[in-house]
Parts: sequence; C-alpha cells; structure tokens
Amino acid sequence: MVHPLDYERIAIPPHGGVRIVCHNWPSCGCGDDCTQQSPEDSPFARRVLLALMIAVALIGAGLVYVGLR
Repeated sequence: MVHPLDYERIAIPPHGGVRIVCHNWPSCGCGDDCTQQSPEDSPFARRVLLALMIAVALIGAGLVYVGLR
C-alpha cells in the first residue's frame, strides 16, 4: 500500500523539468509541485477568524465572570 504523502520525482515532458509529486498527482489538486502547499488565505477570511476568536474569548470571559459572581 502506498502512503498518500510519499513523493516521487517525475519529468514532464520526459527529459523536461523535474517535479516532486505525490502518488495521487494530478488528481490530488496540489498544483505543479506537491511539496509547495502554502494555503492562500484571503484578508477577509483572516479578519473573520480573528473576529470569531475575539467573540469566543469575550463570551468565555463573561461566563467566567457570571459564574464567579
């Protein structure tokens, strides 16, 4: 059985540039090189995540305050 994160070197087209790809390539969706998987976050998504983290922290602090009162 082949682990999905095992990489292999291939040349596309033959004798062309070498790429490192996983065994599921090209259907894996990794792009041209499976080792360069940096997520591309949008600034909006980062702001939403920050707002949710602040909201959860404030709700938790409020519950602790009410619980200790």
